[in-house]
Amino acid sequence: MERRDILKASAIFLGYGLIGGASVAVLNGCKADKSDDWVPSFFTEEEIAILAEAAERIIPKTDTPGAKDAMVHRYIDEAVQNNFKKEKQDKFKEGVAVFDLKSNELFSKKFVDISDEEKDQILQSLVEASKNKNDLDRAVFPTLKSLVVAGFFTSEVGATKALIYDPIPGPYQGCIPFSEVGGLYSL
Repeated sequence: MERRDILKASAIFLGYGLIGGASVAVLNGCKADKSDDWVPSFFTEEEIAILAEAAERIIPKTDTPGAKDAMVHRYIDEAVQNNFKKEKQDKFKEGVAVFDLKSNELFSKKFVDISDEEKDQILQSLVEASKNKNDLDRAVFPTLKSLVVAGFFTSEVGATKALIYDPIPGPYQGCIPFSEVGGLYSL
């Protein structure tokens, strides 16, 4: 095995250890379906609405696009269906139900019907629960967050609008003064 292959494999294993199923989804090429007639294939419409709202609170729209703009909820639907084992799928689906349970308990409304500040309270309670031994609450937030981050930053919107996008090789400029370049570049 060559040194380059060893480094590549090490990076993949390290990344998988950090974000689990989300890295498998990225490596398998999960992309959000952008069609107008999209319907979820794994989650119900209500669960997708919860995921979309939760994802938008994790990566909200500001001066850059948010998770809804990147259609992260669609990415999550495909990623969970195609890359999670049945047991993890079921556990994650149960975790999604926790959003409505906590919302009904605290605000007597569904998660999608409460204010952004109230959604943040519920997300914060799930962050705190992820530090404790509460098994169901602990399972949902870290997995959701890793899927949202992976889905957002691998989307076209996330990669080109939220990150600094420098298309390589870029436009050809054969003869420009060194002073305009500002230094030497490497790839």
